[in-house]
Amino acid sequence: MAKVKEFILKVGENIYKAWEMGWYPFFLFFLLLTSPLYGQSSERTQKQAKVIEKRAQSQPQWNPQNRPNPRPRPIRPYYYNPTIWGYTPYWNPYRSWDGREYIITTDNSKTSPQPPMRVSIGVLSEVTTQQPTVSPYLILGGKSFLILQYHIGGWNSYPHYDNIYQWEVDEWEDEPMGNPTQRKEFVIGLGTSYGRLSPFVGFGFGRETQWDAYKDETYTLSSLRDLGIYTINEDRNPSNSIKVGTLYGWDRWELMAQLSVPYGSYNSGLRFGLGIGLKL
Repeated sequence: MAKVKEFILKVGENIYKAWEMGWYPFFLFFLLLTSPLYGQSSERTQKQAKVIEKRAQSQPQWNPQNRPNPRPRPIRPYYYNPTIWGYTPYWNPYRSWDGREYIITTDNSKTSPQPPMRVSIGVLSEVTTQQPTVSPYLILGGKSFLILQYHIGGWNSYPHYDNIYQWEVDEWEDEPMGNPTQRKEFVIGLGTSYGRLSPFVGFGFGRETQWDAYKDETYTLSSLRDLGIYTINEDRNPSNSIKVGTLYGWDRWELMAQLSVPYGSYNSGLRFGLGIGLKL
């Protein structure tokens, strides 16, 4: 009697386990016969899971762009001692485009022999009583550096006539409206650094253009949008100068002050400029 009871309990247990696993009713007969069948099925399921897991581990991982995950770029440390060069480091220690990590050290055995290139970009504005300018600038080098500037200011947006003569304007009695002026100048200079200060000197090669402006009351030579103003008598003159200035730098930023002294046959007056730049 005890054996029958044990058999009934074992069959009930197998039916319950089969139902949990989702086996169909016509398979229940095999499960009712013996319990090892369930053990073999469970073992097979576990082994199949191991095979699937192994295959997943052997396949390369892919990112959302269906590309292999790239290996991170190694960071190259760069050790420098500011006292060797006799001035505050002139480059930006936070720069990332050259793939280096900049570390200050007093151990000269670790110091890299060649400092990185000094690269700065910025904008400079020269203020003058005649024509203010805005100039982008670029600095390249090391302790000694090259500076490049390009100044431009003013523009003649009014219609210009090179076929109208002064006597015709006087005969029309058109009202004078001043002299629009445009100035362009290219500057090349050299400098060096002492601590946070970097004085420099440069030469500017430019041209200043002026026009005589008048107002046409009939709005024939110029539209209402231009207030009837037109220009004649284009006059071009060289505008060369000597630049003397200095930079004051921090880790990332630098300020520039510059004085422009004219030279040559055309005197355009002294000009003073201020600028700000970013160290790359």
